[in-house]
Amino acid sequence: MAEEQVWRVFYTFPRAEKKCEKRLTDGGIETFLPKHTVIRQWSDRKKEVVEPLFRNYIFARVDERDRLRALQTDGIVRCVSFQGRPAVVRDEEIEQIRLAIEHGGDFAVVDYAPRPVVGAEVVVTEGPLQGLRGEIREHRGQTNVLVAISVIRQALRVNVPAAWVETV
Repeated sequence: MAEEQVWRVFYTFPRAEKKCEKRLTDGGIETFLPKHTVIRQWSDRKKEVVEPLFRNYIFARVDERDRLRALQTDGIVRCVSFQGRPAVVRDEEIEQIRLAIEHGGDFAVVDYAPRPVVGAEVVVTEGPLQGLRGEIREHRGQTNVLVAISVIRQALRVNVPAAWVETV
């Protein structure tokens, strides 16, 4: 019995989205890389440039075997997960993004996931420190938080991506 294919989200290296799209497609994996056109200003000219709508992310319709194959693709960092399980994107969500792009318009991608507040107790859910508990001490940019972990009355400061922590 063949396993069902579902849309997964893969995190890529910076500016590698288009290369990953080509590599995955060449490997027979269905991909979706939402793009939009923006005007970039250089000192001597303006130019229209096609950019990924969601930086560092690409969608791929895969079963488990193809998900593992996609993870071996040059430029793919990891499969986006929640609570240790690879995230699934519903077909309807992919279709809504496609329709929005087809109808054009001025897009603004905003991060709607709330970050844990300073002082919140958290657990690291991904990466080499998975399972580690700590407290948010400060936010460093939009994607990183500083977690202090008490060990023998001392604090170990660990800088981890905000997406890798959950409030306990």
